[in-house]
Amino acid sequence: MVKIVTDSAANLPAPVARELDITVVPLTVIFGDQSYLEGVDITPEQFYNLLRTNPIFPRTSQPSPQDFADVFRPLVEEGHEVLCITISKELSGTHNSAVQAQAMLSGAPITVVDSWYASAGQALLVVAAARAVRAGATRAEAAELVRALRQEVLLLFTLDTLEYLQRGGRIGRASAFVGTMLRIKPILRIQKVVEPFDRVRRRQRALDRMVEAVLDRYGERPVWVGLAHGDAEEDFRALGALLKRRLNIQYFMETIVGPVVGAHGGPGVIGMAVMPAPTIGGGASASP
Repeated sequence: MVKIVTDSAANLPAPVARELDITVVPLTVIFGDQSYLEGVDITPEQFYNLLRTNPIFPRTSQPSPQDFADVFRPLVEEGHEVLCITISKELSGTHNSAVQAQAMLSGAPITVVDSWYASAGQALLVVAAARAVRAGATRAEAAELVRALRQEVLLLFTLDTLEYLQRGGRIGRASAFVGTMLRIKPILRIQKVVEPFDRVRRRQRALDRMVEAVLDRYGERPVWVGLAHGDAEEDFRALGALLKRRLNIQYFMETIVGPVVGAHGGPGVIGMAVMPAPTIGGGASASP
């Protein structure tokens, strides 16, 4: 049997992980000399409270190759194959750690695929792979599905401030917005790296513009949608309702931006990932 493994940067809701038997390897967020394993030692709510009140800027750390090997080995020893889908290798060393773990278990039936995304974009691809496996796909077929779908994902997000991306060193091409960041609400895109998409004056206009971009790209096509936020519940609910009215959604996932991604996005981050509905399984709904 093929087992799906991912990392906690996917922000995969725990009920979805349990339902689809997906193993999640945690990343670490660090405040000063205190380290927390994401999803193990700290909840998103606890994290955002710390982020707002702790004067220390958080750092993040990827799992080690040994961390991945410790997950891969028992699965392989039980007779399973492994498909591991990671956060973009341009955003984190997590992918490289998984590849190194694969090499440590030379000859084991393990495939590691770079999702090109994080948070909801990564999560949708993980769910698609898990569903494909349940429908009878081989490890190679599920991996190829992820590689095909990742080219079709549109992941957009907006921030209250670029400060966290800038200080965390993940700002990428979005550095073009820094000079005007006090006067705009940036809309950013992730595909491998963080890049500028648009900039507007008001938060509501940013959310509307994100929906317009999705409609322009997908129209009435059946889609899967992942919606994520970090301490922005009101906007999150409003955007979700708007997406449900405007799009032909076959699968809808709601999740919370976890500590590792949230350390770079900051409080108030809200994003969505949309991709064409893959031809596997039926429609469903998932929430945290």
